Amino acid sequence: MRPYISLSALIAGTAIAIATPTASAECDISQTKCVVNDGKCNIKFRNVTDKSGGSAGGTILTQKSSAQIIRVKAAKNNGKAAGNIINIESGTSKTMNLDKKAKKDFDKIRISSPTLASVSGVTMSCADVKAVLDGNGTCKIFNGVTGNLSYNLSPQLGYDCDGGSVKGPQ
Repeated sequence: MRPYISLSALIAGTAIAIATPTASAECDISQTKCVVNDGKCNIKFRNVTDKSGGSAGGTILTQKSSAQIIRVKAAKNNGKAAGNIINIESGTSKTMNLDKKAKKDFDKIRISSPTLASVSGVTMSCADVKAVLDGNGTCKIFNGVTGNLSYNLSPQLGYDCDGGSVKGPQ
């Protein structure tokens, strides 16, 4: 006798596999101070890429002045934006409302330089985002370099957040 799988069993098995929810990597901010206290969950990003010191401590970068526009986006786990992207000119700041991003299943915050392709961006993890929201909700974005300061410099963005003592990259 040869075993046969019935068509109905195959269809039922496929339907169950499709209907089963997959693990989501979204950033759950529901237990942060701002949500628990019925406040607004905002992070204020300040672009200090024009400054040459004061923000890189605790990171792998040496801060160097290189004024540039920075782009901040809440990203899903596939890298696509979860809502609007904000561009911040050097010396200014803008606020990102994460209440709205949470409804769009954001996973992390990606910070890049759209005007200087040679500058590597940086990603804030969900854990860092939560720490900032539990702190005072402010972050400075700076330009830095890795490598030997005499040669072989690799420019990269970094962040130094007052709230939660969050810094990156580390």
